[in-house]
Amino acid sequence: MRNINKFYKLSIFFISLFLVTVLQVKALTVWKYEDWQTKDYGTKTKVSSNITNLKGEKDEDEGMKKGPYNKASKAKLSDGITEEVYVGLDFDNYKKDDLFELSIAINKKEDNKDSEYLTEAVVMTQRSNDKFVLTAGWDKSDDPIATIDANGVYTYRWEFKKENNKIKVKFTVLDYGTVLGTTDFVELEVADSSKATDFRYLWACNIKADYGVDIYTELPPKPGSTENPGTSDINLWLFLGLIAFGGTGLIYLNKSKANC
Repeated sequence: MRNINKFYKLSIFFISLFLVTVLQVKALTVWKYEDWQTKDYGTKTKVSSNITNLKGEKDEDEGMKKGPYNKASKAKLSDGITEEVYVGLDFDNYKKDDLFELSIAINKKEDNKDSEYLTEAVVMTQRSNDKFVLTAGWDKSDDPIATIDANGVYTYRWEFKKENNKIKVKFTVLDYGTVLGTTDFVELEVADSSKATDFRYLWACNIKADYGVDIYTELPPKPGSTENPGTSDINLWLFLGLIAFGGTGLIYLNKSKANC
């Protein structure tokens, strides 16, 4: 009987550990208002509990430029870095040719030195007539990554990996799970990537738009839907399975004790 009880306890423990791990797969960085750093890099405005508006520093010759940065992520390149940013796009807020650029950068760490900048992947979003066009200079394709023709909140996803001592990045833009455009994993040109370590920052590195750019802390429900976009069906079923298995095991253990 003790062996059976021990078996159930161990089973519940390991399944719980597995499910906690699986459920954390989507636990990406939350870009909160408080974590955006302005200093000499523009301004941040709390539009609502879920929206932060970022504006760039004014440059008389070139218009709006550098915007705030955020170092909330603690992701390590050795684990692979995946970060998602929820960006609001509304044609009423942007004139023709208005643009903003968002960048995610990677650190390097030399012996006996603080972490330093190594490289980054900048993605530009620009209004062109009746579309928003997304491009990246590091992308090898001559075509835009994506064109967007409707107002909404879109997911910008950066994925970094280190492979054969090379840093590669892939960018994807999604509309509530639907891929609108993506790049291949593209090698970033770095003289020496052997010291590449971790995430450095998310930076609104160039905001040439008077309105700025809206960053959402959490992806809001899809218009017309009550679904929570942060919870996948598989995670829900796994969680329910954990409850069911755990409950069954506890009932069995209690009955076993009563019979002993």
